Order: sequence, then structure tokens, then C-alpha cells
Amino acid sequence: MRPLKGVSAQSADDKRLRLRRHRRTNTIRSMRFTDKKKIDQKTGRAINRRLILNLIRMSGGLSRSELAERTGLSPAAVGHVVGDLLDEGYLITGTSSRNGSGRKPVPLMLNTEGHLAIGVKVGPSRLDCILTDFGINVIDRESSTLTDVSPEAVVSVAAEAVSKLTTKHGAGRPILGVGLSVPGRIDPHSGMCIRSHRFDWDEVPIASMLSEALELPVFIEDDTLAFGLAHHMFGFGQACQNFAALAVGDGIGYAVISDAKVRRGALGTAGKVGHVLHDPSGPMCECGRRGCLQAWFSAASLAARWGETHSEPLAEALEAGDKAALSFVAEAGDAIGRHLAEWCTVTDPELIVLGGEAVALGAAFIRPMEAALAENFYRDTPPPVFVDDSSFYWMAGAAAVVVQQVFDFEAAPAAEQAADDESGQALSTMAP
Repeated sequence: MRPLKGVSAQSADDKRLRLRRHRRTNTIRSMRFTDKKKIDQKTGRAINRRLILNLIRMSGGLSRSELAERTGLSPAAVGHVVGDLLDEGYLITGTSSRNGSGRKPVPLMLNTEGHLAIGVKVGPSRLDCILTDFGINVIDRESSTLTDVSPEAVVSVAAEAVSKLTTKHGAGRPILGVGLSVPGRIDPHSGMCIRSHRFDWDEVPIASMLSEALELPVFIEDDTLAFGLAHHMFGFGQACQNFAALAVGDGIGYAVISDAKVRRGALGTAGKVGHVLHDPSGPMCECGRRGCLQAWFSAASLAARWGETHSEPLAEALEAGDKAALSFVAEAGDAIGRHLAEWCTVTDPELIVLGGEAVALGAAFIRPMEAALAENFYRDTPPPVFVDDSSFYWMAGAAAVVVQQVFDFEAAPAAEQAADDESGQALSTMAP
């Protein structure tokens, strides 16, 4: 289909994506009205399962009576759901801690060892693959240098890494699937990377390509959104319904978790704050525009711009207390903090998790960012910033994309339906 006169090809692509999603939504609505009894039974059961699993995940452990009280379900309904989850290996029974006479309630907890998940994080020059349990605790990992980021090369390297891990550790244990995180504009429903400037990918069905190579379900997500998801499920944001994850690395991203759900927007570009225009006279961005925020102040851009006029690497100059380096990094922190105040006004997070390579710049970057956030935020007290200086949640984020399929009220039924309807694969597959 040719784009309309005066309308860019990108705009035409966006309209087609909106139309596909509109049709999918209308199909779901139609099913709800034409097959109401069947959908109600299936959806109701799925909702009850995920409601109970999420309550146990967030609390650490609850008894059947506590679950009935918190959910409003009957004890019988709770018993049926819990029985299924115990049989399927998602829950285990703990030991009662109550003293005294009478019947002691037995807590139910997540069986973190019952299922495995695989996470594959793809970067511009490196691929990390991890095998985790149900609580995204890392069992083992494989890392490879990427000299070719073509879809075919990435699938080949990822498939080899996954094969090594499952052969070594996965025998006889159910694998929920593979989570794939890449920097780009993603449609998780179709498994399509719509656009990745960093990899120069357009309309790449990367999830289905990797799924075919592995014979496992594959779920895809933007890397910053996956990072935020991991913190939402098991990290700093576990107790929050609304928080944000700011990533300053090769690019700049802002993942928003609102009402306990990762927000992607209509076209998958929510959180791409690195492409907010900071100064149109600035450096060229990977997206083809000049002056984007990340072209100025991403960790990669800072290192490159510093290197244009200095022989000493930026990190070494900061460590030596170089005043020019400290001022250079402070400028970046101040600029990002001012923009962050605006984003916080719009999204209203309870807290902010800061991650990415820029965290290694230390207080020289973080303190000016926090000061600018406080100065420019419209309320007296801005949301607190929690610094994640590890790489764990970046890799674990890819695995969390898989584990989410069990907990998410919308994603899990869709994933199971897709597996049943399209490939015949169940959500959980036994490792070879």
C-alpha cells in the first residue's frame, strides 16, 4: 500500500499499526458478546489465578483464609485455584509461624524453583543470556560478543547460548519461555521489532524467528521497559502501583508503570524520552534528527563528546577530580533532572529507579540531577530516586518478560491463546 500524498511512509505505517490494534480490540469485544458464557468462565478463572499469584508475590506468603479475605472469593473458589497452582508447581506450602493452640494457618508461597525462565538481552556489541528460576534469581548465564547485529546473526548467537544453558541446567524442569529485550519500538503482541535505530531493524519478526530456532515460546520487549518490569515484579518497585525507571546508557529511556502495568502507548513509543528535543543546534541523533536529549547527554554521547577534545577518558578524568570533567557531567545531570521534573509531573510516580551506564559517573552526575528535579518539580517534595548500580535487573528484565506472562492479567491469557491457536505449544515447555 502506498502512503497517501503528503503523508510520510512512517505515518502510514503508524496508521496501519493502529488499525491492526483496533481490529484486534474489536474482535475481543465481539467475542465477549457472542460467546459470553465461554469467555466469562475462561477469563474469570484466569483472573482469579493471577489475582492470587500476585497477592502472594507481593506479600511473600498468605494462607488460604487470608487470600479469601483479600480477594473476596469464597473459600471454595480459593481452594480450587490454590489446588491447581500447587499441582502445576507455581506454589508451595510453607511452615506456619503462629504459636498457641488451635489450627494454624499454613502460608502459601511462590515455588521459585518450580519453573525456569530464559532471558536474552541484546545490545549493540554484546548479547547476554541468563537462565533464572520463577523469581528471576539467576542460575547461570552466557555472554557473547556481537560483531553482527543482523536479525539472523542475533538469532544464531542467542540460540547457541540458550542451548548451552538448557542442556546444562534445564533437564526435566518446565521452561516458561524466552524473553527477548532489545532497544527499539516493539509490538509485543505480534513479536515484531517495528524499528530499532541502534540495530537498523525495520519490521523484523524477531520473536517468531527465535521461537522457530528454539522451539520455545518467545516474548519480546523494549530493554528499558523490561528493566522497569523487573523492578516492578521483584525489585525497588515491587510494592508500588505507580513508579518510573529512568535509564541513561546508550540512549535515554523512561519506563512508566502505572496501576501496576507497563505503559507502552498507542504505537510502542511511550518512554522514548531520549528523543525529546533538547537543543536543535546539537549533535546528530541516531534517529536522524539533531539535538535530541540522548544525542547530548546519554552515557555514550557524553563519552564521545568528551573524547572529541580530551585524550583522557571521561571516567578517569572524573576519578582524578578534573574540574572540567566534573562540570561537563554536572551539566548532563542538571539537564536530565529538569526534563525529569516535567515527566514526573505528567506520570506522578511514587519513586524513580535510576539505572544505566551513567550511574557509574557517580555523585557528579546524580546529585545535580536530583537537585534539578527538586528545583523544577511543581510540588514541594519530588519522588525519591533509587539508584540501581548493578547490571542484574537489565539481564533479569528479559527473563521477567517471560515470568510476567504468568502474573499479568492481560498478557498471560493472550500468550496462552497464541500458543494454543498458532503453534500448539503450551506456555510451559519441558527442557530437553
